[in-house]
Amino acid sequence: MEGVDIRSDATARQRFEHIVQSPDHYLPVAVDGEHLVGYGWVQDYGPHLRTGARTARLHDLFVIPEHRRRRIGLALFLAIKTWAERKGIRYLEWQASRAAIPFYERLGYTGDPCPQPDYPFFEIAFPVDSRAPGVLERS
Repeated sequence: MEGVDIRSDATARQRFEHIVQSPDHYLPVAVDGEHLVGYGWVQDYGPHLRTGARTARLHDLFVIPEHRRRRIGLALFLAIKTWAERKGIRYLEWQASRAAIPFYERLGYTGDPCPQPDYPFFEIAFPVDSRAPGVLERS
């Protein structure tokens, strides 16, 4: 992709169109009137080669500052969590900035500071669905 401006509006629009059309991505949004005030973005990485357990990565959860503390972030997070559970995801993983840590702690999650103390690692391990074929515990 030499010579392509990865920050251009056109390139961003192409990435966005790819993401919203892919069944392995989920992008819930929050709007106030006609204005986008927040969004989340999660990606299903698919089944693990040996165990078959599916892992999803929460890439972004963002609410514009003037709309924070209105439960918008919570609604977006719960939409992502519900999506992951319905898809049979076993592990939902993400890292958070220092500014976002209190948000996740209020939800009952504690991040692991390793390997990047400034961006702790969080994980939800959903119960194994015995109906899902070939899903074993990760070792």
